[in-house]
Amino acid sequence: MKPFITLIRPVNFIITTLSIFVACLLAGGTHEQILFMVFASLGGACIGSGGMVINDIFDIEIDRINKPDRPLPTGAVAKYDALMFYGGLTGFGLIMTAYTTRPAFIIAFISVPMIVMYSKVFKGTPLLGNMLVGALTGLAFIFGGAAVGNMRQMVIPALFAFLINVGREVIKDMEDVEGDAKNGASTLPVVYGMKNAAIIATMFLLFVIASTIVPFITGMYSMKYFILVNAGVNLVLVYVIYSLWNNQSVKNLNLLSKILKWDMLVGLAAIYLG
Repeated sequence: MKPFITLIRPVNFIITTLSIFVACLLAGGTHEQILFMVFASLGGACIGSGGMVINDIFDIEIDRINKPDRPLPTGAVAKYDALMFYGGLTGFGLIMTAYTTRPAFIIAFISVPMIVMYSKVFKGTPLLGNMLVGALTGLAFIFGGAAVGNMRQMVIPALFAFLINVGREVIKDMEDVEGDAKNGASTLPVVYGMKNAAIIATMFLLFVIASTIVPFITGMYSMKYFILVNAGVNLVLVYVIYSLWNNQSVKNLNLLSKILKWDMLVGLAAIYLG
C-alpha cells in the first residue's frame, strides 16, 4: 500500500482535513453538527487526494524528469491502478459529502470536474492554471462553511487561501520548469521566464499581507488576530519573498512551497484564535 499512500501525499491529506474542519469551526459549527464536520473534512480530503492522483496520471511524463521517484514514473503503481484509485477516492469523498448538507455536496460535486479540467487542460496555461488551483483551495473553505450552514463567514479565509495558493503554485511551477519545458507545458516560468514568474508570485504574496490587515481595520477580527497573523504569517511571507529572490534553486523552491503550505494553517489558527 505504500506507493498508493505516497500518491495521495499524506501530509496534504492531513492538512486538507484539518483546514476544512477548522473552516467548519470558524463558520460556527456546533457539537450537534460534529458528524457533518467530520464527513465534510474527510470527504473533502478524499476528493483532494483524488485530485493529486489524477494530476500524477496526467503528469507522468513530466514527473519522469522533475520527480522520477514518484510511484507512477518508477512503475510502483500502474497507470490503470492509479486511475481506479482516483475513482475510489473521489467516489468515497462524494458519498461522505452527501451526508452533510445539500450546498456542501453541490460544491464537492462541482469541484470534481474542475480538478480534472485543471490537470488535463489548464495546468499548462500561464497563470490561469495557478488561479484555478487557488480557487479550488479557497472553495474548500466555502465548502466547510456550507457544511454547517454558514458560507458567508468563510469568504475572507477563502480569499487568503486563494491568494497564498496562487503564489505557491507559481513557485511550484518555477521548481518544475525543466520538466515542464521539455514536455511542452506552457507554464508561467516556461513562457515568460523565471524572473517574471517570481514577480507574479511576489505580487500575490504581497496581496496576502495587505489583505490580512483589512479584517482588523474593519473591526471584523480582534487585536489578537492582528498580532498572530503578523507574527505567524506575514513575517514568514516576507522571508519567502526574500528567499525567492535570493535563491531560485530547485531545492529552495521546494522548501518555500512547503513553508507556504504550512503557513496557511498558521493563518487559520490566527483567525480562529483572534
